[in-house]
Amino acid sequence: MQLAINAGSMPVYTPQSTTPREATPGTGTVGYSTYDAKQSTSPKGGLGDLVRKDDQAATGDKAVDAAHDNAKIVVDFYKQVLGRNSIDDKGMEIKSVVHYGRAYNNAYWDGSKMTYGDGDGKFFAPLSQGLDVVGHEMTHGVTEHTSGLAYRGQSGALNESWSDVMGEIIEQWSENRSGFGSVDAAKGADWLVGEDVMTPGVAGDALRSLKAPGTAYSGDTQPADMAHYKNTSSDNGGVHTNSGIPNHAAYVIGTTIGSEKLAKIWYTAETSYLKSNASFSDAAAATIAAATKLFGAGAEAQAVADAWKGVGVIASAPPAEILVHAAYVPQHINYGGTMFPSDYRGPVTA
Repeated sequence: MQLAINAGSMPVYTPQSTTPREATPGTGTVGYSTYDAKQSTSPKGGLGDLVRKDDQAATGDKAVDAAHDNAKIVVDFYKQVLGRNSIDDKGMEIKSVVHYGRAYNNAYWDGSKMTYGDGDGKFFAPLSQGLDVVGHEMTHGVTEHTSGLAYRGQSGALNESWSDVMGEIIEQWSENRSGFGSVDAAKGADWLVGEDVMTPGVAGDALRSLKAPGTAYSGDTQPADMAHYKNTSSDNGGVHTNSGIPNHAAYVIGTTIGSEKLAKIWYTAETSYLKSNASFSDAAAATIAAATKLFGAGAEAQAVADAWKGVGVIASAPPAEILVHAAYVPQHINYGGTMFPSDYRGPVTA
């Protein structure tokens, strides 16, 4: 499938400041609560036992401490790099549940919390131990509170891709804060998702590769361009498969202009231009508009346009800026299935 919508002329905006904006005032310090489901799929209160709170010392339970500490890193990234105050931009408490189910190869966001399985020790290790996995799930929450990308077809693939991209960038930031943002740092990153928790007995593989979709592990079927787009009714229209296409566009952009600029462009697109029913063409137009708003109609905007064209996506008409998104209404919809390919539990309608 090849998108062939006329790109038109690139929008021109007055360049804005690229420094992080201030977080929403008056909301206090973000709280953190991590719970132990004790291998139940129906833990008491829907959460389980509270085992670590806020700045309490580590418990010694690796899954608990990874979920708690990684959540803090994700919140710090969103605040320090993007100026966002927690998942909802209003200081939302971060709730994490670990040890969910027995040998549960899954992690998900359900509208109010993150839940992590321990894995079966073969396909996955405890999923909370992957910072990019935690960033992925928490970004589903950010998406739900901003663009609300509907979880089906191309908008669902964008929803998955935005989580993959931000999860990977958060990991890059955490591992190399002094060098974060440079093109060299981006080129030196692995651009893999889930490499720390995927098949612990196999070296060098991952769940997804943004650099080379379809090569992350032996069962990876992600396409890297629209010529290989997969039309399917499974997995809500292939949301975890076709996300390889915007993932690869993001990789090309990040290694051209740096991952910090990529993060700011992707975040601005999500908060200011993307609508819930967005197609890949709409995402191309939204990210071009975001790049132009942030950096002017120069190299950054051109890099974004070129990357999308490189994966066979032609931008739709330039979008109008969204000043206020529709009011957030929490959705607690159980899709069933596993994190891979069905990890997200959020709105399914536009």
